[in-house]
Amino acid sequence: MSSAPAVPKQFSHLTDLASDLTGTFVLYSTDDYFAEKENLLKPSAPVWIEGKYTDKGKWMDGWESQRKREPGHDFAIVRLGTPGTVHGILADTTHFKGNAPQEVSVEGIEAADTATPGELIDNPGWKEILPRTAVLPDHPNVLILPAISPRVTHVRFHIYPDGGVARLRVYGEVKPDPYTFWQRGSVDLAAIEQGGTVAAVSDQFFGPPSNLLLPGRGVNMGDGWETKRRRTPGSDWCVLKLARAGLIDRIELDTHFFKGNAPQATLIEALNEADISADELANCLAAKAPWPVLVHKTPLVQHRKHVIYPDRPMAVTHLRVHIFPHGGVNRMRVFGTAVDTESEARTRLGLNQMSADEARALFLSWNGSHTFAKALLEKRPFASARAIFQAADEVWWSLGESDYLEAFAAHPRLGQPQKASTQTEQSASWSAGEQSGITTTQEQVAARLAQLNELYFEKFGFIFILFATGRSAKNVLEQLERRIENDRAAEVENAAREQAKITRLRIGKWLLGK
Repeated sequence: MSSAPAVPKQFSHLTDLASDLTGTFVLYSTDDYFAEKENLLKPSAPVWIEGKYTDKGKWMDGWESQRKREPGHDFAIVRLGTPGTVHGILADTTHFKGNAPQEVSVEGIEAADTATPGELIDNPGWKEILPRTAVLPDHPNVLILPAISPRVTHVRFHIYPDGGVARLRVYGEVKPDPYTFWQRGSVDLAAIEQGGTVAAVSDQFFGPPSNLLLPGRGVNMGDGWETKRRRTPGSDWCVLKLARAGLIDRIELDTHFFKGNAPQATLIEALNEADISADELANCLAAKAPWPVLVHKTPLVQHRKHVIYPDRPMAVTHLRVHIFPHGGVNRMRVFGTAVDTESEARTRLGLNQMSADEARALFLSWNGSHTFAKALLEKRPFASARAIFQAADEVWWSLGESDYLEAFAAHPRLGQPQKASTQTEQSASWSAGEQSGITTTQEQVAARLAQLNELYFEKFGFIFILFATGRSAKNVLEQLERRIENDRAAEVENAAREQAKITRLRIGKWLLGK
């Protein structure tokens, strides 16, 4: 297998949002007759094998459609492993000489991970992020977007009119779901999936420090950060920029596979960029200024995962990880709890300062139970955004059935018009009268939903509650058909669980100002 291709220098500070290692998947292509669509994501550089043919034609290391004999063009839909904002793409047509497309374009959308190809194709929310752009054959085409895209979870890669592309890379900034940082427990604040990056490094001769942030434990010694052998005193180091400022609980430093070349010790320094100026941060990243120590010099051994605890609590945004005197590390995990962003802190402070009546009205907009609102009011002031979610969960699950029923009753019945802000929060309106251009099948689904919702209410005495974000009407119908067979006790529990999800969604929207 060939080695991984170099990252274009224009994108060296960015993350490949379409890396196969983070779970990117090619969901669909209009045609991949000559070469499979999955080849687009191979981590290796494209190769050419002279004289290799299949029963369909010349074997090619990429995605290749057949020659079009009718109007139109081909495209592929890719679900990104790490959603984020896109800055540019690499459309690599290496080895595609007489069979490369003439132009490409890219659209993006924010959709559920569970969205099917059919749902995505029919979704009107696609936005063009790269207009039709000419590409060269047999060339790594570096294409910078006219403007940074909004957050996207999927991209639709168009080729005009047909042909082959060896590799697709989507470079940008990872933008994880903010709920990741609001959940109970600690999270790996350095992980690439959360938006962790490498800000600086002293040496990366054998392997880049970005490997430290990849998921999994690594497959061999070449899958980590490794420096050349130092012939001078000192240590090698790399600087990790965390996805969010956070309080570190523990650090896992893994020398897996590094046996004759593991470092002997580590020392970890830390800083919070909010506490220093931009010039001071630049000097720190360039190793021209001292850093506060988070973990004093600690011994390491070969081929082992080390669990290291900070010497003191600190809110940090950057870690400088020293290895003495040199060597290799396979992976690094930095577990901690996120500190509120400026916006979150400002919103939370506003909540703490609200009058009792204002706060009660806000809490009722999250959850229609008056007991819920009263109990949550008594838990003010909140020390963090995470504390709001934790308090809401604790209060909700301490309530009784009558409180649950009051909250359920605050939702509109299926088929009734809803405010736009709540249409994605629960099972509500997929009635035929609210859709334009609706197909017969959709009409049937909507009619069946309305019919079963009435039967559900007659059987249980409350409306069908479902956290419907990311679900199609067909999927909601499937859930309703399944749950209507339950007994009442089971359905009260199911509905309470869905209500808890809806409450968390509403709190999150409020925090984000949506």
